[in-house]
Amino acid sequence: MRAKDKSNLVKVGIFITLLTVVLMIMIVAIGKESSLFESRINVRAIVPNAENLRPGAVVELRGLRIGHVEDILISGQDSVEIILLITEKNLPWIRKDSKVEISNAGLVGDKYLQIKGGTKEAGPFDPLNDMLQFEASFDLKAIAAKGGNIADKAERIMIKLDVLLDAVDPEKLATTMDGLARTADNMGRATAPMQGTMQKLETMAGRFDSIAERVQKGPGTANSFIYDDGVYEDLRKLLGGAERNTVIKYFIRESIKKAPTKP
Repeated sequence: MRAKDKSNLVKVGIFITLLTVVLMIMIVAIGKESSLFESRINVRAIVPNAENLRPGAVVELRGLRIGHVEDILISGQDSVEIILLITEKNLPWIRKDSKVEISNAGLVGDKYLQIKGGTKEAGPFDPLNDMLQFEASFDLKAIAAKGGNIADKAERIMIKLDVLLDAVDPEKLATTMDGLARTADNMGRATAPMQGTMQKLETMAGRFDSIAERVQKGPGTANSFIYDDGVYEDLRKLLGGAERNTVIKYFIRESIKKAPTKP
């Protein structure tokens, strides 16, 4: 074999070796990224609308990629079934009451599916019998569209306001504003006496509060009359029932005894 042929064979062998090494590195990298060598399982989810989600879209759980969307099927008049293919090792973290949300990777990014929520009390998710339910997402596009509508309406209002102001005579507008200012000033002067009356009423109310507090705390005749049960009993004895005659007779006898005798 000629020396030139041997040299070419060596070059080809080195190239094939390098290519094999690169392919092996790529396979290992892809395997780590998409978990090609891990066991997988299908999970079903039901949503009202796929919202432009496509097969192959990423499936995330708590911010980690655990699989992808395998298929999307229309299952009813108002429902779409999404079949997910996820790594089986992450299945225990999905609960019966977990929800799915279709989100955007940024404002105009690709759609992806999030598995969210779930409580320990609900129990583990059963792929054979359970189905993940839908939860509405925070739609940035819808908010941006609403913001655009609000801006358009505000612009139309400003245009109409400009037209209205252009049609108004500046002198009449100034006269009207001056009249409003004088009216406000007159109203202020008219209400000044009322303010003084209100202050007097507030002072009288404060005095009544002081009197009521003094009567309540006592001592005094008014306090005893209102809060002392003994006073009530004495008045009842004096003015009511059969005992009234005894008390009155007692006062009459005492008055007769103390009255001066005639010579």
